[in-house]
Amino acid sequence: MSATTSDPTPAPTLAVATMRLVDDASTWSWTPEAFALHGFGVGEVVPTTPLLLSHVHPDDRTRWSAVLDGSGAAGAPAVVRLRRGDGETRFVLGLRRAADGATEVDLVDLTPLVLAEGSRVATEQIAAAALSRATIEQAKGVLAAAFGVGTDAAFAVLREASMRTNVSLRELASRVVAHVASRRERHPGLAGDLGPLLQGAEDSLS
Repeated sequence: MSATTSDPTPAPTLAVATMRLVDDASTWSWTPEAFALHGFGVGEVVPTTPLLLSHVHPDDRTRWSAVLDGSGAAGAPAVVRLRRGDGETRFVLGLRRAADGATEVDLVDLTPLVLAEGSRVATEQIAAAALSRATIEQAKGVLAAAFGVGTDAAFAVLREASMRTNVSLRELASRVVAHVASRRERHPGLAGDLGPLLQGAEDSLS
């Protein structure tokens, strides 16, 4: 029987639109998808270069202008933050190209990819934070048992040691837990105290 594997998460579908420069060199012809990407109905606005630049984040206007007027490197795309007519921000890649003697710019809405990547990074950060917290809690318990103090005092010791040694709190906690786990020494007094709480389950450790 062959092992089954889960299917990879499908890549998000990216919307693609096109706009073509018309004869006066400042007005564009938009496909319906380009109107939709900018948050407008077909024919609702006249697509001009100033309009296009006004809908891009100020920090992105220089490179967007280079795509629109062709002053940038040939075939070089630009990714900009596009503010739609409804106020929503989209991440858009633009690529200028020649088509049948005219100038066209293809627009690819990268927003689904950006959001998916942001979600993945956030999930990884949350998981890392949870792992770090769990390790620190383990180390607090170890130090509390070893020195006969409360967990708050144990954490204060751990934090002070971290500052003295210039080792991160998580790394130091991991070293403490690993050191104790590697010794595999039984502490009869502590084991005896814990026995009633474990109701015999500790017998499997003998």
